[in-house]
Parts: sequence; structure tokens; C-alpha cells
Amino acid sequence: MKIVARSAILALSLVTFACGDDDDKKDGQTIDEIPEQLAGTYTSPCLPNTVLSLSHSTRELRFSKLGDFDKKEVYYSDNCASAPALVYKVSGTAQHKGSSPDNPELDLINFSVKNAYITIGTQATVDALNALSFCGKKDWALDVETSVADANCSGFTIKKGEVIEDVYDDRDGTLFFGKKFALLLSGDGERPT
Repeated sequence: MKIVARSAILALSLVTFACGDDDDKKDGQTIDEIPEQLAGTYTSPCLPNTVLSLSHSTRELRFSKLGDFDKKEVYYSDNCASAPALVYKVSGTAQHKGSSPDNPELDLINFSVKNAYITIGTQATVDALNALSFCGKKDWALDVETSVADANCSGFTIKKGEVIEDVYDDRDGTLFFGKKFALLLSGDGERPT
């Protein structure tokens, strides 16, 4: 497992579970593969991050060799000592698009979203999201994974079918992403953009 570092606020996004199903193939061909060195799991430690009055988060991002990605962001109301207050998962495919024409030291990557889910782990977060009509919903429930792939979540989540064009920098096994895929991050931490 590779450890994802953080400068200033946070430099990485995360992901979900296992990769690889029959969706990896389109008309009998594999999708654009990501570079071999990116395949694997990247994690961040528990770091301060304010989202929806939650104070800390961890992130995990997994790439398969065929280009699937899973991203999981886990948010806590403390320094990650208690149960997660909210879990945000996104999955889809990622395509390496070569070097950035603006900065050849950076590589371009596209994330194509297939699914996005939120699971709430504390009653206080359920009550807060219901009071806000978060994502247009007033019936959030405890420990229920809810698809938000087609919901309007006011910039909080991404939608099914979206393609997020971003950059990354692989610095000795530590991935730094641009701001576009780090959707839930607050603050202006150092990014390779």
C-alpha cells in the first residue's frame, strides 16, 4: 500500500472497493489502460478537513490495471477516533491522457463516473442532512447506502456519466491530484495545477 502525502490541506482524493467486472470491456476490447505504476491502492491518513461541519477525513483511491477506479472518502466529527459520520463512494473508469501541454511534468487523467453513494453513520449527520434537504432528499437514514449519482447535491458530489478531466503528479509513489477530482476538499492546499 502506498501512503498518500498531503501538503497544506489535502492533495488526494479517495476511492472505494474492488475493481474489475465485465464492464471493463467494451465490444471485446479493454478500455484505455492507466500506466502500470498507478495500479494499486492509495490512502491518506486521518487529516483535518471541514465538510458539512465534520472535522476530519480519510481517503482511499484504487486503480485497477484495466482502468477502473474506486474512491472512498470517510468523514468524522473528531480526529477519526469515533465511528464515521459520512462515507462518500465514487466508482468508474480512469483514462491516462498523456502529459499536460501546459506543464509536461504533470500527466492528464480523465475520471468517468459510473456510480456515487453516500452512507451516513451518525444520527446527528442524518438530522443535519434532512434539515438541509441535502441532495434534494429529506429522508436520509442511518447506515443506508444511498445513490447520489443522479441527485442534485449542490456541488458536493459528481453525477453518473460525468467525465472529470484532471492532472496528477506521481512523486515517488505518492499521487497528487488537481482540484477537480478532489471534490469534497475545502481549503486551498498545494495542488499540481
